Amino acid sequence: MTVTLASTGLPPSPALSDADMRRILESPVEDRLATAIATIGSVAPHRTAVIRRAGTPHHTAIDYGTLAARIQTLEHQLDDARPIGVVARTELVESLIVITAACGRQHVPLAILADDAADSGHELEEWLSLDDSLSVAVPSSASVPRGEFETVAPTIWVATSGTSGPPKIVDHSWDSLLSAARLAEQWHTRPWLLAYDAKRWAGIQVWVQAVLTGGCVVIPESRDPDVVARAIVENQVSMLPATPTLLRRVLSSADPTVLSQCQLERITLGGEAVDGSLLEQLKHTFPTARISHVYATTELGEVFQVRDGLPGFPARWLTKPLPGGARLSTRRDGELLVQLSRDTAEVATGDLVEQHGDRFEFVGRRSDVIVVGGAKVYPKRVEDVIRKVPGVVDARVHGVASPITGELVAVELVVAADAASEEVRSAVLEQCRSSLEHHAVPRVVTFTDQIATTLAGKVPRR
Repeated sequence: MTVTLASTGLPPSPALSDADMRRILESPVEDRLATAIATIGSVAPHRTAVIRRAGTPHHTAIDYGTLAARIQTLEHQLDDARPIGVVARTELVESLIVITAACGRQHVPLAILADDAADSGHELEEWLSLDDSLSVAVPSSASVPRGEFETVAPTIWVATSGTSGPPKIVDHSWDSLLSAARLAEQWHTRPWLLAYDAKRWAGIQVWVQAVLTGGCVVIPESRDPDVVARAIVENQVSMLPATPTLLRRVLSSADPTVLSQCQLERITLGGEAVDGSLLEQLKHTFPTARISHVYATTELGEVFQVRDGLPGFPARWLTKPLPGGARLSTRRDGELLVQLSRDTAEVATGDLVEQHGDRFEFVGRRSDVIVVGGAKVYPKRVEDVIRKVPGVVDARVHGVASPITGELVAVELVVAADAASEEVRSAVLEQCRSSLEHHAVPRVVTFTDQIATTLAGKVPRR
């Protein structure tokens, strides 16, 4: 049976005029987000800016006119209070957008801390905490210290994903925050799915890009595959940035009749290494979408995008600067090094790559490596082998402690509903024995209904 979903009614919106874009582009970089929202709020106040709880009958929306009014109100309060900095403690994305835009234009330093990074902000104890009420108390002489920032470039602090340990706070400028935003007309007024944590670097990049170009931020109620698929279809989402883990889950578990109604223009994978099998599945399911994967970190921002439909990146990229000026190199053990410009030092990324012909492919993070009796095992390589086995929907490979070898390789399997678990287990082990070194064959196999992910939407290895 084919299920046809009704649109929630996002009307087609014209691109911003040349004069509107000049007004935005000519504004100081820290003012740009607030200027964009104010400009759109004046010419198209009822244009939808944010849709929450998308993919359910209980979705709600907020328009640009409302956002612009809230920013203006908060700016007046910040101007009176002059806090030495603001920590965003919001639950609602629209509140986070308002706080970010107002702090930028008022030159107030801002910390955007993900929920699991809140305790990392002990050095921010004297900063003003703002929640969804957007209420600022004017400080007395004995309360929060006041600051003056009119001539000082404001900073933005963002927490890392915590993939390799506790989240760290990274200091960014407005230039680095907006450096990856595309402002050409082809990006205007597009609906963007926000499946990333809105307070982490990847999520911030999504909603910044959307509101700078008059787009709509579509936030699914959850990362459940069917909810995500309905959110895409009902809100005519054309831009889909997501982790490989989420997209793999959507492809394998969402209602195919709903997926067939998606009208995606672009799919951008990030946050994790992507394999060739997933890229092929995406091409087959969304044949009209342009598919790319981006390499970025909270510390470095976006380093490069790969648009040729293949995993990894061309080996020739190590011989010359990339278009943005970054240079790539590797350590002897394969760790990727990035130098953003000639004036900056090389940064060890913690990501390991291997060369295969004219291609470098990611094999995992240094912190993910499983050491079995002194031999290294890369979880991603084992997962790539396992996912080729019929009946396997998803897999997570990780290490478990062993008193004899130090660690053993373990795998969690998600098995298709029509597959027999024990038959899949046998097939997985047979495939691993024929394709991998002896020490890389899983010794512990368990089954689960769904692979757990971190708050950042990534698969944990430890």
